[in-house]
Amino acid sequence: MQRALVTLTPSESKRLIAKAVVAMEEVQNALKNGFVYIATGTTAAYIAEEILGEKIEKEKWTVGTISKGRTCVTPKATWPKHLVLYKGKPFDDPLEALKEMGPEDVFIKGGNAIDINWNVAVFAAAPDGGTIGRTFGWTITKGVLTITPISLEKFTPTPVEVSAKLTGIKSFDWGTGLYSALVPIPHAIPITEVEAYEILANVDAIPIAAGGAGGAEGSVTLVLEGDDEDMEKAKEITKAVKGEPPLKPYTEDCSICPFAKVCGIGTGAF
Repeated sequence: MQRALVTLTPSESKRLIAKAVVAMEEVQNALKNGFVYIATGTTAAYIAEEILGEKIEKEKWTVGTISKGRTCVTPKATWPKHLVLYKGKPFDDPLEALKEMGPEDVFIKGGNAIDINWNVAVFAAAPDGGTIGRTFGWTITKGVLTITPISLEKFTPTPVEVSAKLTGIKSFDWGTGLYSALVPIPHAIPITEVEAYEILANVDAIPIAAGGAGGAEGSVTLVLEGDDEDMEKAKEITKAVKGEPPLKPYTEDCSICPFAKVCGIGTGAF
């Protein structure tokens, strides 16, 4: 039996989680025999890179984002399309994919909060509910396996079903960014650093601390425990993700933002 102390920055956690999601038996089966629908988001971009074997401008692989100390949205001209694969090949019609998907297929959507009960939720700022609003009905009613890759940097002590009742795009009088609603994803399977180490190395990962400075802001520190052989595997996996470069600051153009009127930054209120 071995024990290790490991700290992962947010980008290192995203890479670790991405490798674990792709390694899941359900995902591998869907890549070979069915649909894998990857909704846009920064963590999802790491998963897309792992599957496609090519680099992506991950900072731009999103619409809504928390950046520069506020909730905001990227310029519409840069909005990416969701990556949908059928039997490992690109599938051009996301809506048609949702119509055809079933329990053997996989829908992957990142989140913004994971609570003490391991329930997850995601921000939505568009009046129609954004990505989660447009896909939720299809995935939940048809039993599509929904996976939420999410780092423990997004841990919240308040249950998401409680937090969600406090939010809404018309619920706030002022703020430091784009008003958003927190939408629980009750049928999602979260994959955090804990599940990632179990999937990839069959070791236990116990979160014991969080945060940092000097480039380690948002970090997660874990104790790893396992048999010697499994821990050696965990060591190699950790070495492989350490040094993952941080996401570059993304520059939004508030003058072209369609939500500028309800954003404190965009209106100059803050």
